[in-house]
This record gives sequence, C-alpha cells and structure tokens, in this order.
Amino acid sequence: MKISANKVDGFIKTLSPKTQAVLVYGPDSGLVRERVDSLIRGVAEDPADPFKVAEFSASPLAKDAARLVDEVLAVSFGGGRRVLVVRDGGDELSGSVTAVLENAAANHPMAALIVVGAGNLTPRSSLRRLFEGNDACAALPCYPDDEAGLAQLLRASLAAEEIAIDPAALPAAAALLGSDRQANRREIEKLVLFAGPGGALTEEMVLACLGDSAAASTDEAVLSAADGNYDSLVENLGRVWADGTEPVAVIRNAQRHFQRLHYVLAQTSDGVALDAALKQLRPPLFWRVAGRFRSQLNTWSLASVETSLARLTDAELSAKSTGAPAALVCDRTLMAITQLARSGQRRPH
Repeated sequence: MKISANKVDGFIKTLSPKTQAVLVYGPDSGLVRERVDSLIRGVAEDPADPFKVAEFSASPLAKDAARLVDEVLAVSFGGGRRVLVVRDGGDELSGSVTAVLENAAANHPMAALIVVGAGNLTPRSSLRRLFEGNDACAALPCYPDDEAGLAQLLRASLAAEEIAIDPAALPAAAALLGSDRQANRREIEKLVLFAGPGGALTEEMVLACLGDSAAASTDEAVLSAADGNYDSLVENLGRVWADGTEPVAVIRNAQRHFQRLHYVLAQTSDGVALDAALKQLRPPLFWRVAGRFRSQLNTWSLASVETSLARLTDAELSAKSTGAPAALVCDRTLMAITQLARSGQRRPH
C-alpha cells in the first residue's frame, strides 16, 4: 500500500496485524528513525527486548532470502509478535521480502513484522514499488516538515510539558529549526529545558536558546556563500567550527544545495516554468529559504553551479585523503564559491 505523507502517523497508530512488512523511507533520516522506532513500540512493549526485537543489516538478508523467511516464522520466547528491523534497506532487499510475501506460513498475525528503514527512494525503486503494490505491505514517506508541520510539532511538544509560547515566538522558533526531525526534537528539548515545565516562551527567549544552533549556522553558511555574502559566511563558519561540526558535513550540505540549484536551472533551461520546477524539488523547498533560493537562481548559471559542484567534490576528497586541515579546505572552497556568486551578481541579466 502507498500511504500518503499526511496519513502516516495515523497508519502507525492503527497498524493492522495483517500487515507483514513496512517500508519507512525518505530524505528526512531523523523522521525515518523516529517512525521506525514508533512501529517497534507498537508491537513490542520494550524495544530493547531481544526476544521481541531483532535488528539486521541489509546485506546478509539480501544474500540469503531463506534467512529472512526463517526469522519471520521464528516464535518469540514468551509469546507475542516479533519485529525484524533493517535500518539500511535498499533495492537489494526486494528479492528477500518477496520470498516472505510468497510464503503462505508468513501470512499469519503472529508472524514477525518486517520494518525496513531506507533513504530517499525514487518511484523507480524496486523495493518501494514492491511495498506500494502489495496490500500486505505499506510504504511510508518521510519528508521534512513544512512551516505548518514545524509549528504543529512545536505546539504538540511544548503542550506536552504545559509550556506556553507567544504567538510571535512560534514562527521564530519554526524558522530556526532544520529539515531533520530528530535534530528538530533535540532543539525543542532545549526550549523545554529553557522554559521549564509549566513555563512560557517569548520570542527573545527562543532566539536566545536556538539562535546559534549548529544546524542553523551550517545552513546559513551555505546560503551565505550562494548569496555571495562574505561577512555572513565568515560569521556563520565561526559558529559552525565552534560547535564542533565536521567539515565534511558542511561540504555535503553545500553539495545538496547546489545540486538543487542545478536541477531547477536545468529544468527552466529546458522550458519548464520556474514555479513548476520548484514544485518538483524533493524534499520540497523549505519555506524560510524560498526567497533566497529564487534570488540565487538569478545569480547563478548552470556552468557556474557545475564549477561549484566540482570544487566541492574536490574539497571533500581533499578533506578525507590529503591530510590538509579539513576546516581550512572547507573555508577556502566556500570563499571561492562566494566569489563566483559575486561575479554572477555583476553579470548583466
């Protein structure tokens, strides 16, 4: 079954015993892990119970389909349904999952539930198509929260601790959250500790608590480079290194941003309308950076974006293999990209 994004939480809460396998996939790795854990807790009272929960790597199960069938049919010590968890799933698992679905004995309410966590699978993925096309399975997409979703996450998390938040503080808090659910929950935990149970949050308190978060600084450093803003880049890189962020993580963040710029520029050069091209981005363009992203599309050409992507690839290789200080490599690369952006701004349009 294909479960739409807005119905995933309801599906998990009312999981049918007839469901044999669930695929949780998408670009928000934190949300993938959160939902995998929710599925585990829905079947096993104690997720740490080794008799009820077993975790596997994808590779051995992919090589031996009979092993997955045997695990599904194994009886739990003490009774009850078991959960088999694969957190690094991919298309290589398609054959083994098919073998389970074709085994009549595995179609039993007490047979183990298979839960597969995966990254961002395309519609052409054989694993995704298998789960979406079988009524005994379910495919649950995990995309980053939009503005409304972040606000709802904040409200629910704070309400659970009886913490009030000013109307002006809610969008300010949402704007400081990122695109990973688990990272966002950690940021919200900071707000909970900052306010205390039964407390209240103002906009000033939110900015004081979350304003210098590592995730926000990393995103802002990349955006500043693409904007051509040296001062903001230097300021945010200082915060990034002070927070102990790995340089390769910053480089990869920049690669993802420029890949998205490249995609939209390539689409529009082929005659696709800008709004239509932006709607095709997965995950969707985050609302709080939409204006800057559109401005950058006017600054950058396909050729200059490709040059930046090549420099970022070289920077990652250099940071991993040459022994050069990785932070210095990252600094120099983003500085060079900032210069490219400034050159683009001087071009006649």
